Amino acid sequence: MLDQGTQPRKNAKSWPYVLALAVLGTLLFGISLWWNLTLQKQDFENSTLTIARTNLEKDVYYRRWNAQLGGVYARVGPLAQPNPYLKVPERDIETPSGRRLTLINPAYMTRQVHELESKGTGVVGHITSLKPIRPQNSPDAWERQALEKMHQGAKEDYKIMNKDGHQVVRMLKPLYVEKACLRCHAQQGYKIGEVRGGLSITVPIATIVQHVGEENKSIIITHLVFWLATMLAMILVSMKLQRHIDERDQARQEVRTLSGLLPICSHCKKIRDDKGDWQRLESYIAHHSEADFSHGLCPECVAEYYPEVSKRLKAKQDK
Repeated sequence: MLDQGTQPRKNAKSWPYVLALAVLGTLLFGISLWWNLTLQKQDFENSTLTIARTNLEKDVYYRRWNAQLGGVYARVGPLAQPNPYLKVPERDIETPSGRRLTLINPAYMTRQVHELESKGTGVVGHITSLKPIRPQNSPDAWERQALEKMHQGAKEDYKIMNKDGHQVVRMLKPLYVEKACLRCHAQQGYKIGEVRGGLSITVPIATIVQHVGEENKSIIITHLVFWLATMLAMILVSMKLQRHIDERDQARQEVRTLSGLLPICSHCKKIRDDKGDWQRLESYIAHHSEADFSHGLCPECVAEYYPEVSKRLKAKQDK
């Protein structure tokens, strides 16, 4: 029959290419997700550090203001008891009206402001030193490491950590000896420009962590939705493409059947199909290919069946 001696060609498949595109798309979406989450992490860290730096710089400036004035006097009372660690002349004075005043130096003022701030905002400040006058100003383990870095030339140190079950950012900036500082610290042997301690701050960042977590969740969901939509589009396109490929291969297969052994009548030229039916040559070829037919007469048939027409044509050609 028609297909004897021929091997059918396997249909082309589009899924390997679609699979490769799906892997590439997934990789690109993964890189995009990683990049966006990395940027979020950097923004989170920059935001927390900006908050900590702002608080510390504020502390540095109002301390400097107090030091430049040589301290300020406050009325002795529950909020302003004489500072036992301040050994300077006229620490405590009495006005002509009998009002008792005590000198509030920068360290004493800073400590009181930190106590107020801690109660109001949860931000914990601490003035500390490797050689503290007041024992409560001794550094904890992290502050000690940070102070050692300051003595080696560092300008600040920070760390985002869990402290007492809460996520916080800790930062420490050095305090340098200025001329106004020597009134209280000259007996410790400090010289102008040296590091004599640091201002430490602990800022709760639970609100920022929650906000960043929500943004990260939104980024992940957005990438996931777009990834799923892209994969679905690839599947639909693949199915449509495979259907066109199958139709094309089917058409090619039908055309290829004409190259086999065709049973044809030696007299009427009809062709026998696979069902045993005899078809006219034109009908068979039109059914098994994309070819169309137009009818005419060859010169031999014109001469045999229309001799008068053939003679006239030859006469025209001879002229």
